[in-house]
Amino acid sequence: MRILWILPFVPWPVKVRSFNLLPRISQRHDINLVCVASSEEDFARLGRLRDCCDSIRTGTYDRTGALARCLMSLPTRTPLRIAYVASSSMRQAVAQSIAEKRPDVIYVERWRALQYVPPETRIPVVCDPTDSMSLYNERLMRAGRSWERALGLVEYLKFRRTEPVLARTVAAAVFCSQADLDFVRRLAPDANLVQVPNGVDCDAFSLKRMGEEQFAEIFFSGNFLYSPNRDAVRHFLKDIFPRVKRKVPEATLTIVGNGAVKFIAAEAWHVAGIRVFDFVPELRPHLARASVAVAPLRVGAGVSNKLLEAFAVGTTIVSTRIGCGDLPCRDGEHLFLADDPVLFAERVVRLLENPPLGHAIAARAQAFVRAAYDWHIVARLMEEVLHNAAFGKPCEAATSVIAEPAAKARAFAAAAD
Repeated sequence: MRILWILPFVPWPVKVRSFNLLPRISQRHDINLVCVASSEEDFARLGRLRDCCDSIRTGTYDRTGALARCLMSLPTRTPLRIAYVASSSMRQAVAQSIAEKRPDVIYVERWRALQYVPPETRIPVVCDPTDSMSLYNERLMRAGRSWERALGLVEYLKFRRTEPVLARTVAAAVFCSQADLDFVRRLAPDANLVQVPNGVDCDAFSLKRMGEEQFAEIFFSGNFLYSPNRDAVRHFLKDIFPRVKRKVPEATLTIVGNGAVKFIAAEAWHVAGIRVFDFVPELRPHLARASVAVAPLRVGAGVSNKLLEAFAVGTTIVSTRIGCGDLPCRDGEHLFLADDPVLFAERVVRLLENPPLGHAIAARAQAFVRAAYDWHIVARLMEEVLHNAAFGKPCEAATSVIAEPAAKARAFAAAAD
């Protein structure tokens, strides 16, 4: 297939979905990439993608005018996220690629990039919003800071109207979790919706070796430009970590993520036993050192890559239910789940004080993720969706392919019995 791949950003390890799908799908198909790029760092990252793309075109959007566009969109139905990245140069780059490359199918990651596709095109479009923005903003309204709740309300009302319209305009809309898909299904029952989960590179996140793990080390990772990660760390440092320290004074916390150092400094957290790193070339060594990884998310949608990476490395997870998403794993068998901060702290302490328990849970989780969520498996699922859209096959065929690894994951969950 000839695939036109459209992104509102440059793929790199923080943007995990396209960063991992592109090199795998390009082994069997021709990919022409069009993405937003505006900095020297962006163009350096693009250089590493040239081996997996037949061509790369870029555009940008006027960041100085972005706020004005958002203000102008307030009385309209256009979500602020979409107005913010409006770009004539991206629309032009996409139109040129369509005319020159004549793709069989167009892949678009995120609803906000769908505006770059000419509305008159007759080429099938697969949009991968990854998460339902209606569901994301509904949760933000409940758990964000005051200004985030206000913003969440505005965006929820807009996306609740816009998301079903967008879903109906494409050959298939792809979501990484069943919960996100079901939410949009209620809004647009006639749309073609497909689930393709997030994945993990099981070679890069290989199982930890004897001696790598350090006693009482806790780990959190995430992109700190993403507000749910900021909320999760605030929640952990304020409501959970002090309780853990009272029970296990030796406990330490390692935080890794793009923008983490600036965020922690701005929040003025002064808690003993914390190490903070921005983006690191390799996340695995930090994750392998930890006795416990935490995902105390209270806002968000989709499937958290934190869990998949920890599962692959063999580090036991304590997560909220939102952090776990709808992964078919079970509390006490593959991880610990806790929404209450007191229970969350108790479960972290239990794992720190009982390493054999954590190792047994981690072994089951590691087998589970390798069976169903390696990026090679996920890439095949996305290929099937793109192929079906390109050649007019029904969306249900792609859904049936997705059922196979999901069934494997459920089988590993059932094996705990």
